Amino acid sequence: MVLGKKLAGFFLLVLLLADQAAWAADSSADVAFICGGKVESEVWQLWDRSAKEYLRSQQFTKSLKEQGDTYVLYDVQTYTHNLMAMARRCQRVDRLVELADVFGAAFSSLEPAPDGKIGMAWVCKGGRVCNDKNRLINREVMLTSAQFLGLIASVANGLAQAPDQGEFVKQTAIASLQFLLRWGDAEAVRQLDKQLAARAQDVKDGSSALFFTDKPLWMIAIYADLAGILQNNPSLVTEAKLTEDQLQSMRTHLSKLLKLFAARIAVMGGVGRDGREVEVADLDRGFWRLYADNKYAGYSGSEKPVNCIKQPDGTFKTKVSLDAGTLAPVENIGWDISHARRLVHAFDAIERNRKALQQVFGVSAADLPSAQIMRAFAQQLVVNVWNGDAAFPLFANYWSGVNGWYRVAYDNGTPRCMEGYSPFGLTDSFATGGYATWARYAPEIRPLGRRLYRLSVSDGVDERLFMDRYYPGLAVKASANYRMLTQLMFWPSLVETRQ
Repeated sequence: MVLGKKLAGFFLLVLLLADQAAWAADSSADVAFICGGKVESEVWQLWDRSAKEYLRSQQFTKSLKEQGDTYVLYDVQTYTHNLMAMARRCQRVDRLVELADVFGAAFSSLEPAPDGKIGMAWVCKGGRVCNDKNRLINREVMLTSAQFLGLIASVANGLAQAPDQGEFVKQTAIASLQFLLRWGDAEAVRQLDKQLAARAQDVKDGSSALFFTDKPLWMIAIYADLAGILQNNPSLVTEAKLTEDQLQSMRTHLSKLLKLFAARIAVMGGVGRDGREVEVADLDRGFWRLYADNKYAGYSGSEKPVNCIKQPDGTFKTKVSLDAGTLAPVENIGWDISHARRLVHAFDAIERNRKALQQVFGVSAADLPSAQIMRAFAQQLVVNVWNGDAAFPLFANYWSGVNGWYRVAYDNGTPRCMEGYSPFGLTDSFATGGYATWARYAPEIRPLGRRLYRLSVSDGVDERLFMDRYYPGLAVKASANYRMLTQLMFWPSLVETRQ
């Protein structure tokens, strides 16, 4: 195992040194990946040619406005956050304006929050997920709203001082304030206190009540970008009619969120790919060991543990080949690599708004994740999640490095039948999740992203077979729409500013 890591480290070092040498030589290959280079140009061509209109017509008009499907908000964030982040890095204010114009269509779908709660909300009226069975119909789905707010708050933050963008900035700030006040009420703070007092061993069943999930992480990101907006536009506090009591309530809420986040980060010693000691970080380690999504985490075989059998009437029945009860829970399980992509955007928001968070919400600098913590998460990706193959990089399903099956027979209340994700089944999350931007914390990540880019345009037989199996959205045979959206998620994360 140690020898394998050393060999992997050697090959990565060769790749990294070649990459750095090319950068120093200002080669055409490297120029392609900087702002203003070939890859950024390809991204905006993709946006102008098809992505922008797809989002306008299919997502915001057809799905959100006509069908009331608020899961559109979840999808739009997933598709475009890396694009927006690239626009910010490369200082493309004109492109941020375009994004604001597209995303602003969602404001017309806001309505009074259900159950007499304060503020406006996006209420799910139908679409592919919300129904009576899962009790999401005519409800506010917090995750979809939080994810979208995390996106538009970052756009508004980038436009806070831009001329003629005051209305979008104002709408986003007021919406963020209203949503955060609703989500941070007294009951929410009491629940945070329970979670703060909990330890992994306190989880006795499959309930997620004690977890640190993506929802509080998104709220931290929203608070961060909102702080930057309010720092640049302090009059918005008055326009939003925010009282001192409400502002204090938000400060308390944010403080609890940050303390819970810090409490659930496990920093450990590790051995880097070059053989040197490094710090690595995991999130909510051990809390998820009994969760239904992870019940097959201890199984890494190639045979499906559950099969979906289509019935004559079009419905599905599941045939269980491996009883999950025969598998011992994996004790160190926390987040999976797909959900962990939220860390990319949350850390980015915190990095850009450290001073604003302290000034606007009175956050202590010590309560914010440090750059060292962020580097530890990037090192975890390199040391324990990546398979060590620099030529054909793959990534384990779980952030802990465990690579068992994920979400076998997942049921979210829709007619869809899911057999689950096999080992390395979530590997494309590296490409679509924005992880390549973590090269600023761990330079070893840079050549992995660039290698995947080159694999995706290669004509080689082995390369195409690899992409077909593990990165289907980037494969040549992918449908035009699927490939377009995957490229829109992946390519922007490769674009860097010149250091």
